[in-house]
Parts: sequence; C-alpha cells; structure tokens
Amino acid sequence: MTLLFLSLAVIIAIIVILVSAKHIKKGFEARSEVKEQQRNENVSQEDEEILDKLKDKNLSPEDLKKIYEDLQKKK
Repeated sequence: MTLLFLSLAVIIAIIVILVSAKHIKKGFEARSEVKEQQRNENVSQEDEEILDKLKDKNLSPEDLKKIYEDLQKKK
C-alpha cells in the first residue's frame, strides 16, 4: 500500500514538472523576445537621433559616404 502511494506521488510529481516546464520555457522565450524588441527600439531611436544630427549639419555626399564606410568597418 505504501509502495502504491509512493509511486503515485512520483508520477504526479513528474507530471507537474513536465506541465510546468512547458509554461516556464514559453515564459523564458517571451521574455527574451521582449528584451530583443527593447534592444531594437533603443538602437532605432539612437539611429534616428544620429540621422537628425547629420541632417542638421548639411554634409556633402562625400562626407556621408565616408561616415557610412566608417560605420560599416565598425560592424
């Protein structure tokens, strides 16, 4: 009888772990997606600020090409 209860407890524990693991995994994936979106938003805001500054300076096409090449080298 004790063996029956112990085996039932083990089976229930395994089922709970398996069911909760799926939800925990989905939570981690959703969290990483949110962080990725926040990073992309921060980068796009920084890019927009840089573009606004460049527009204010009225640079020549040659200067813009140099800046672009420098940025490509940094990546």
